[in-house]
Amino acid sequence: MSDRGGSQRVFTRRSVLKAAGAAGIGATLLPSVSRASTAASTPPWVTWVKSFQKKEVKIAVSCFGTLNPFFNPSRVATQDAGGELGIHTLWTGTKNTDTAAQIAQFQDLVRSGYQAVILIPGESDPWTKPIRDAVDKGVLVLTANQDAPKSARELFFGQNLYAGGQTQAKLIAKFLGGKRGKVASTNCAPGSDAMFKREGGVKAGLKSQGFNFVGEVPTDPTDPAKNLSQVENILRAHPDLVALAPGCAPDTASAGKAKQRLRKEIVVVGHDLLPETLELIKKGVVDATLGQNPYLQVYLPIMYAYQRVVLGAPKLTLPGSSWDTGTEVVTRANVDKYITREKRFA
Repeated sequence: MSDRGGSQRVFTRRSVLKAAGAAGIGATLLPSVSRASTAASTPPWVTWVKSFQKKEVKIAVSCFGTLNPFFNPSRVATQDAGGELGIHTLWTGTKNTDTAAQIAQFQDLVRSGYQAVILIPGESDPWTKPIRDAVDKGVLVLTANQDAPKSARELFFGQNLYAGGQTQAKLIAKFLGGKRGKVASTNCAPGSDAMFKREGGVKAGLKSQGFNFVGEVPTDPTDPAKNLSQVENILRAHPDLVALAPGCAPDTASAGKAKQRLRKEIVVVGHDLLPETLELIKKGVVDATLGQNPYLQVYLPIMYAYQRVVLGAPKLTLPGSSWDTGTEVVTRANVDKYITREKRFA
């Protein structure tokens, strides 16, 4: 299969066990599978499924931004789920938002016999036809983290992004007490359905709390130095900000660093649980961040896809055809738990 400028990793039970054994961490990577690749260690359902499922079970995850550290947990979840189920799973995608290349790669997956594809799209509307074509060929398509709501995808697994943006605004107001003033935000994926919803929520929330929203600034999530410079430029352009509302994982870490470097007394409430962000919360530099559990956003749809395409489970009917993976509010009071949990993905 052509990589088309992206990156990919294939996980099968044998390859994961081999890597785990070499590293001496099989129990960590595969909590329900023995390190030994023997018939005796094969989970009984794997043999049972092979008795009636005559072709290899293959499930892929296609991500629009494999270089974005936010998606490290999603990559690990792809590996974990494949190992636990004893099936072939593939983590693939494009290094940054290149929708044309990702669509071409997605079509390769369909032609290559993948029964299900979990799609993390950088944009929404361009996916309507490719997803429709895949579904017409009998491929189960699910979206995760970011949605293509006008498409024929079966379910979306992710956060209620508009509500997450509103929670961000409420936290900013809480940390500022009665103080009000100017607030700016960042956007690392302009054009994505996810950022459109999140930014809509934070803008509406800030307005309702009496803040002056001065604008949304695009950032580059793939280049840490550039990302930090972009965030610093926001603070220089608006020296009287009372708060910064980063919209993405790298932006939140950069906001904390920029606050330190430029000695700014502002509130920072952002998104996602990068190790750098969590350490900045522990130090009292970043006030809070909102997690959306990118591990669960990929682990759950792989498990759901397995039940649908292998075991014949019926389609779930959910409000908005969406499985809400929730919002985790992380502050200095509870950050230690998340520092421990997220070390695996660093």
